[in-house]
Amino acid sequence: MRAAPQTEAVEYARRLAARTMRTWALMEREELVTAIVAELVANAVRHAGTALELRLLRGAGRVRVEVRDRAAQLPRLTVPGPLDESHRGLFIVDRFATSWGADPVTGGKVVWAEVSI
Repeated sequence: MRAAPQTEAVEYARRLAARTMRTWALMEREELVTAIVAELVANAVRHAGTALELRLLRGAGRVRVEVRDRAAQLPRLTVPGPLDESHRGLFIVDRFATSWGADPVTGGKVVWAEVSI
């Protein structure tokens, strides 16, 4: 999926992820994957502010979520305080994903997360 950096991209990406997980007959992981997709796309919209691309890949024993944007700055995990209303996105990804990271690529970065299936 390719999208402009608009808040509507988050809901569109979430629906696409849910539909894909159902197509792959992985409903037991649908909630985890859609939450990760929503957080990564929201972060790209909010922090990168550039066009973005979402990819969902199914591999041996895993589903990989990749969000590519055109900003060079890599994300940083912060632990939010109990009253913080922001900075929870990567914290959620870190809790739900088996592993996650960010890789610089030509013209931006790819932030990825994997969920075991």
